[in-house]
Amino acid sequence: MAITNATIDLASDITDSALAVSNTTELNTAGTTTGVNTMTSVTKVLSSTNQVDLITTGSVSTTHAYVYINNPSTDETQYFNIAIGNAGAGSPTDTEEIGRLYAGDFMWFPWDVDDDICITPSTSDDMTVEYMVFS
Repeated sequence: MAITNATIDLASDITDSALAVSNTTELNTAGTTTGVNTMTSVTKVLSSTNQVDLITTGSVSTTHAYVYINNPSTDETQYFNIAIGNAGAGSPTDTEEIGRLYAGDFMWFPWDVDDDICITPSTSDDMTVEYMVFS
């Protein structure tokens, strides 16, 4: 049986009291104690400001997955708008923005695989995005 753990460690000194949080969870298939057994890792270079389907519902064979998306850029003008929906429907209004990844940012979230994950680059320069899907 596959075992995949996700860990997050946060530390901050922006308040008078130092903050440190650490948590680990085992990634399981929906509603079970069976570990996820598939991982897809992709690096893409996008060269326009068009919204595109980054990860489609048809790319996984399950109803629940975990997604990691990273913006490895060091240029603060290069960010990605991340949305849930279907850019392929012909209009960005078919999506709902869930976050913005600035240079050096990443996001991690559970995905119910009901809608595509869409991405819109901030510039038409070559922008690299990295992502992994665990299902």
